[in-house]
Amino acid sequence: MSDGGDFEFERKFYLLEMPAVAASDPTPLLIAQAYLFAADGYAVRVRLQGPAPADVNAPLSELVDALGDEAIGTMTAKGPAAGGTRYEAERELDPLVAGQIVSRAAHVIVKVRSSVWLGEDGWVIDRFLGDDAPLLLAEVERDGPVVDLAIPSFCTTEVSEDDRFRNEYLAQHPFGTWEQDYRRELDVVGPRFVNSLGQNQFEGR
Repeated sequence: MSDGGDFEFERKFYLLEMPAVAASDPTPLLIAQAYLFAADGYAVRVRLQGPAPADVNAPLSELVDALGDEAIGTMTAKGPAAGGTRYEAERELDPLVAGQIVSRAAHVIVKVRSSVWLGEDGWVIDRFLGDDAPLLLAEVERDGPVVDLAIPSFCTTEVSEDDRFRNEYLAQHPFGTWEQDYRRELDVVGPRFVNSLGQNQFEGR
């Protein structure tokens, strides 16, 4: 979460392939998060995260155990997004409790997150696992609205305002079940980017 109080300011992009720069992160994270409630843009999430183990394709219960003492647990309440801004109140949660909730929840997503610094912005690149594979998303967060953004060439199209790419939606409608439909849609409509947040700068295009 950003340091902008109980709000997050972010923009999100769909990727066709994993960018080479992601390999520059020596300590990617494994993130497993369960959605206990999600409706009309509101959501309650429990997250467990820690250093990604060697075998990220192991069963969820084994991944939770593999995080061990380095795991961090959080519970987050989210509100609807508007203009790249979303209410988000995040609080710490005992990792043992978080792990038990994640292991038992019906709607869970698992992903490996790499963090990189590009120009003036920190980016995260998420590779989704399980039923949400082969989804790749990149996000950038700031302490205020993400305006005048330098968009890397690996960003295929912006999905900041596409609710299908919110984690709570993906937890209930895994990307693997509608990937082909989305790829056909993308071929028809082409890349789109939010143009109401200052001047976009496209790198390497």
